Amino acid sequence: MNFSFFKDLNIDLSNPQKKIVKHKDGPALVLAVPGAGKTTTLICRTAYLLLKHKIKAENILSITFSRASAKDMKARFYSMFGDKFTDKIYFATIHQLCLKIINRYYYKKNVSFKILDSKDTISKNHLIRKIYYDINHNAPSEDILEQISNNISLVKNLMIPKEQFSFHDFNVEHFSKIYEKYEEYKKQNRIIDFDDMLTVAYKILKNDEKLLNQYRNQYKYIQVDEAQDTSKIQHEIVKLLASPNNNLFMVADDDQSIYGFRGACPLELLDFSNTYKEGSVYFLEENYRSSKEIVNISNDFIKSNSSRYNKNIFTQNEEFLPVNIIKVHDSLDQINFIIEHLNSSNEQTAILYRNNISALPLIDKLNKNGIDFFIHGFKSNYLTHWITKDILAFLDLSLNHYDLESFERIYYKMNGYISKASVSYIRNNPKSITVFDYLISFPGLKSYQIKNLNRIKDSFNALCKMTPYEALEFIENDLAYHNYLESNCTRLKSSYENAILLFSHLKLLAIDEPNIISFMERLSEIPKIARKSKENKNIILSTVHSAKGLEFNRVFLIDLIKGQFPNISNLDEDDEDNLSDLEEERRLFYVAMTRAKENLSIICPTFQNGRYIKPSIFIDEVNGTNLKDYINKTNWTPKAMKKTLDEDNSSKHPYEEGEVINHTKFGIGIILQITGDLMKIDFNSIGMRILSIDMCISENLID
Repeated sequence: MNFSFFKDLNIDLSNPQKKIVKHKDGPALVLAVPGAGKTTTLICRTAYLLLKHKIKAENILSITFSRASAKDMKARFYSMFGDKFTDKIYFATIHQLCLKIINRYYYKKNVSFKILDSKDTISKNHLIRKIYYDINHNAPSEDILEQISNNISLVKNLMIPKEQFSFHDFNVEHFSKIYEKYEEYKKQNRIIDFDDMLTVAYKILKNDEKLLNQYRNQYKYIQVDEAQDTSKIQHEIVKLLASPNNNLFMVADDDQSIYGFRGACPLELLDFSNTYKEGSVYFLEENYRSSKEIVNISNDFIKSNSSRYNKNIFTQNEEFLPVNIIKVHDSLDQINFIIEHLNSSNEQTAILYRNNISALPLIDKLNKNGIDFFIHGFKSNYLTHWITKDILAFLDLSLNHYDLESFERIYYKMNGYISKASVSYIRNNPKSITVFDYLISFPGLKSYQIKNLNRIKDSFNALCKMTPYEALEFIENDLAYHNYLESNCTRLKSSYENAILLFSHLKLLAIDEPNIISFMERLSEIPKIARKSKENKNIILSTVHSAKGLEFNRVFLIDLIKGQFPNISNLDEDDEDNLSDLEEERRLFYVAMTRAKENLSIICPTFQNGRYIKPSIFIDEVNGTNLKDYINKTNWTPKAMKKTLDEDNSSKHPYEEGEVINHTKFGIGIILQITGDLMKIDFNSIGMRILSIDMCISENLID
């Protein structure tokens, strides 16, 4: 009796999936939309090669993007077909494969090497920090360290020769020199880094034809999962190994290519038919995961991109709920909205965000509300961020006026007009009096300078008595730290929007803390809370990047504001480089939406750090789809506020919308909106602010 793979093994696949599984020889590209069952299809194709075509297990190489994906694919293969095979199938990341090639080659040549960041080598960050300091004569911030590390990875993955560095904007002072010193150190110490695994293996294969042919003869069938995440050099390695027979089978979705910052090169996919003239292109367009509303809106949304294969994602799933676009007042209301809905339902939920820092207030507020959660890959580098260090220095100095180290960190970052000479004067004298008293006693001061220094001293005396939230507001406005924040972001070429997001999230943490000490303790507790989170929880916190490949019944997509998502400042759609970045951000948003199975809420705060903030352009693009019946737009108000609004105008006041007022601190402004006890005011000096009417009246803040 003839063996029927699908019937005898009870494998239920669609006709397009079966056609793909049966592909044997020659190059193939499978374009699989989200939720199309691509991994199942790839696993079945592997088994089909083994069982139907009698290909030996040792002749099949399956490469995927991450260790987790390789492990998952292997587990799923053996779960479905484990009882049919005794031979091991090789599922690996491309880095694992390359390290295997390097080890084999160096063993033959009797050459030893070490891997950067291993136990017996220096850490990559420490090495970069040292080189940066030697060249630029100042210590790099955490942002700059990350930028340098990403740049090094980008250079290697995109195969950028050093003579072309000048054509690239690396956003790091003297990057070319840093790169040169970094490479020189590794060469002298026989060290390779993570990306060198690719470049070294590629050179070995290019230069050692005998070894290359051994690998070609071994791996006669090569499969690449998540091919949209593959970089230029990774594509070149795969091409080398697959040639000349080109039994190369790639599964990808160009609409889910979201790792451009690591060198992912979706153009290689778009050029597939030119690279492999005899190649076959297959489409898996049916989504088995999401509701009809989510599928149709996602499909319309991603068509705004131009550099893509034209696909039409569809589903036979039923309609479930409209996609919710929720406008909230600010980040605090965003969290309160989420908590209110988490408490009303126990379904599997993901809270997704573009930037890791968005997790900070979520961890704090969920923990304080007794809501268990698991967080994917939280980075606690906000503790070492220059903004956090500055704020802690302000607070430390307010608590201890003898703290010269904190003073030296922030004296030029406020409106103190303090000279370097006076700082040297303090440094060279014994610490018998406070830094402020030393400043005032500096020889040759004029009366107006003494008056100013007394003002600074009084400010720090007042600062330590404030609540943490009041203290951060005071630092930002009264001590004019916001001016330094803006100028330093410009100097560092870093995102001002991200800086403001971090500062506003620090204020969110401060709002519940009774005093400065408890606020500082809470800051250090957050990473411990994150580390203790358990993976089996129903509520997941994750960046969109980390959530790729996952699915959830319900998804909250947060911080949909300008400068955050898309994570591009000064967006210019006519700029070709910007357009490429925008298309990647749009793909990332598409990935976020398609994680949801039934319930998707997109949340957009109206104010950030007391200022009006424009919504993400992606909100308009979702609204602009021709699927109005699939979208539900809501302005959410907290229950406490609703109660206030429903009461019979119990808060009498003299103010009217459109009225021009004069605030004792913020100056002239116009009242744009009055809601309950809150006034939205546009001030000439500082822009938009939300103020309490009761506080303005009780404190005589408005003339």
